[in-house]
Amino acid sequence: MGIEIKSWKSRIPVAKILIVDDEETIRKLLSSALQRKGHEVVCVEDGYRACDVYPVFQPKVIISDIKMPKMTGFQMWEQLKAKYKDLPPIIYITGHGEKSAAIESLRMGAFDYLEKPFDMNDFTHRFEAALKSGSMQEENRKLTGELATANGKLAERLEARTELVHRIQHDETKTEWKLEMLGTSPSMKPVRDTISQLLKSPLGNDVGVLITGPSGSGKEVAARLIHELSGRSKGPWVPVNCGALPETLIESELFGHEKGSFTGANGRKLGVFELADGGTLFLDEIGELPLNMQSKLLRALQEKSFRRVGGSEEVKVDVRIIAATNKDLRKGAADKTFREDLYYRLNTVQVHLPALRDRMEDLPYYTKALLAQVAKGVAKAPREFLSDCFPLLQNHDWPGNLRELKSVIQRAALLSQGPVVTAEAVANALGIAHATPMRRNGGLTLATSNGSSPMVAAAVATAPAPSTTTAGMPYHSWKKSYMQSMEKEYLQQQLLHFHGNVSALSRFMKVSRPNLCRLLKKHGLHAEEFRTPGVAVESDLAA
Repeated sequence: MGIEIKSWKSRIPVAKILIVDDEETIRKLLSSALQRKGHEVVCVEDGYRACDVYPVFQPKVIISDIKMPKMTGFQMWEQLKAKYKDLPPIIYITGHGEKSAAIESLRMGAFDYLEKPFDMNDFTHRFEAALKSGSMQEENRKLTGELATANGKLAERLEARTELVHRIQHDETKTEWKLEMLGTSPSMKPVRDTISQLLKSPLGNDVGVLITGPSGSGKEVAARLIHELSGRSKGPWVPVNCGALPETLIESELFGHEKGSFTGANGRKLGVFELADGGTLFLDEIGELPLNMQSKLLRALQEKSFRRVGGSEEVKVDVRIIAATNKDLRKGAADKTFREDLYYRLNTVQVHLPALRDRMEDLPYYTKALLAQVAKGVAKAPREFLSDCFPLLQNHDWPGNLRELKSVIQRAALLSQGPVVTAEAVANALGIAHATPMRRNGGLTLATSNGSSPMVAAAVATAPAPSTTTAGMPYHSWKKSYMQSMEKEYLQQQLLHFHGNVSALSRFMKVSRPNLCRLLKKHGLHAEEFRTPGVAVESDLAA
């Protein structure tokens, strides 16, 4: 008997079998045969009992009679299908000559059927086939689940890369990263030497780097340079400004969150740690991170893993951290405003960037590089500086460092006409580094020799200059205001020249007369105020 069970087990695994039949003799016959093969068998006399037993017993094969009192085998099967999915194979037992019932059983999803009276060898053969089929279906479901899990992880990776595209502004042309980008002045030599040594070290791709220096000194550029020249350059570059993150959302931004973890969490969100997997995470203004988040950041750095907000799964990542600050973190550690252990974790390699006034030898290089950035993609923008611009720039103290220099260059380029930036434009930009440019001599100088009304000329000449009290105004708002002012001045000059003749001015400007009238109305200009008595003018009622 033991040999027979072993032989069976080598082909078919021992399984749970549910037998449903109102005839006790059939139940005993089948259960005895299956138990001898080592299977666990439960017998019930009707469909109601079978529905109760099924969820507890969870059989691998069901053997059921069709015609039974209270509930037929077909009704039982319909109830099970309505409540549970992935049901096991079922073999129906039919009466002699009931071909229609046999066909109906197959239509309803039965694996096979037996016609009474049946041969036990035939029963064994059909039962083995049903059990093998059930095992294969279960294995397929398992593989399908594993595939779905793998696809889900792949989708998360794809989502991470897609989000990176939206988070990071890529240049249209690939930047050629090299150490000389930082400058070649003597004060920058320690910076270049430290980064060069870091890049040459076999451990240089993983150690933490802390970049210090005054605000606007180019810390993010230095961090990006380290990433692009390291072995992680093919991985993602993810910059984050810790000082700009709302305190309530810092953890979610760093580590991500699961759906429903807090109000407004309508789906899973990947944090920057996960987005930077395989690459570099740049934490700017790290000194602004609250103390409670510093401990969580330290754990993530030590364990190289974290949990999303509202999640229980430990997410493993391979991320290199570069942090930057304009604060003295050593003093912060002594004052207990910054965790000492986190400071040492971040400060494996320290790079200090000097202020711009301490590396003025690099000013011509920075100036030209920043002008190229400002003029990129604009066909007629200035591309070069006249040589007399540089003494003006070098005499400035640059308290805002490279950030202030870029702002001044943007203003000077805006004020320049033609392919070069002039010294006059630079002087104006430096004089109003945080305000709107003023007109020279307080207004326009307009000749009256053409016979135009002196009152009109005086009104235009004494028109108020654009406001010089615009400190804090956003650049684009300032630019819009300034360009509107210049547009009004241009129209005033042309109306004076053409004696208020709108039709003649329209032809000269190559602008349709209705559009010109709209421009004049926009700036509150009336053509009749610019007309000179005795000068013939075409009809300009629309003006």
